Amino acid sequence: MQYSIRVAEPADKAAVSDLLLKSYTALLKPAYDAVTLKEALPLITRANPELLSSGSYYVAVAPNGAITGAGGWTKHSPTGRDETTTNGNIRHFGTDPDEARKGIGRALMDRCIQEAIAAGLQELNCYSTLNGEAFYSACGFKTIEAFDVALSGGVTFPSLRMVRAL
Repeated sequence: MQYSIRVAEPADKAAVSDLLLKSYTALLKPAYDAVTLKEALPLITRANPELLSSGSYYVAVAPNGAITGAGGWTKHSPTGRDETTTNGNIRHFGTDPDEARKGIGRALMDRCIQEAIAAGLQELNCYSTLNGEAFYSACGFKTIEAFDVALSGGVTFPSLRMVRAL
């Protein structure tokens, strides 16, 4: 599949939310039980307006204009954890399940890594889903620990903390 990568913008909110819902609903089923997904999906599949306006969140766009992937990085940690002046955080990655394993996620990650290096960062942190570990490992991340991300409403989401030197 051909696609281009561009900086996301606030107008992408609905399309990115649709992508995340489609992606996470399909791709997380093998790693999480139905109760966890029922509680977490409404919270983790909404595009974050702050990310869409950050200048460091990207979308992969098919020739027909459909957004087939999204992901980015920020200096700010989504959990407030592991935040230093020399590290950044990978944020809210997702790929259309019909286009998975076609290089879209890797292209988005490569863009994030290039931009983070250009910004002078030395390390990227990532809070991975349980079944996202293989993707992030292939991108050079090392698993540090398993932990639960605290979502709103008291919902917890099993995750992995990973790190990659730049």
